[in-house]
Amino acid sequence: TALIPADQRQILAEYSVMTDGKDNLLAAVSQTYDDPVLWNLEMDIADANDTYNLAYTLIHEFGHLLTLNPEQVPPSTAVFNNPDDENIYLQEVSACPAYFPGEGCAEPNSYINAFYNQFWPDIHSELQDINLEEDDDVYYQRLDDFYIKYQDQFVNDYAATNPEEDIAEAWSFFVLGPKSNGDTIAEEKVLFFYDYPELVQLREQILS
Repeated sequence: TALIPADQRQILAEYSVMTDGKDNLLAAVSQTYDDPVLWNLEMDIADANDTYNLAYTLIHEFGHLLTLNPEQVPPSTAVFNNPDDENIYLQEVSACPAYFPGEGCAEPNSYINAFYNQFWPDIHSELQDINLEEDDDVYYQRLDDFYIKYQDQFVNDYAATNPEEDIAEAWSFFVLGPKSNGDTIAEEKVLFFYDYPELVQLREQILS
């Protein structure tokens, strides 16, 4: 509550304290179990004493709420009600004229759709092929190779996971870092947020 203004977390309906042991998952957000419009934040109490990483991670998780909330990405009730039905998911994806992050079809003027169109069209098919890999060890190796191949396009290796993590990591760098020169695609991703006055103002609120 000290980091994120109250009007920016109205869709956050649940807060869960959990642990998976030390130095694993620190925090995560997801849609609530019974309402796709509302979201849950869970945090690991075993890692919460690292206040630097805690603050960074909370800003990252808020980045997901900022870019995937119902005004940005109206949730697909078909996908929400049938989370294991791959055919329904593919039908929803094929019917979406914009980027489909998983929760629903992004609005044409949404942050994540603009971000995807600016930075991902040339490389997304490679990532989709990697995501078909069923062997976990092979998958993570291929994902590492993907990051190394396009290292100048990502602020860190985790950002290469998918466009949703990419925009959330770039958002964290935007909030916490100085304004860059835009010499690389990774820096251009951080500068992306400066095109939105409301996000520049939100950055100032969080930093204060």
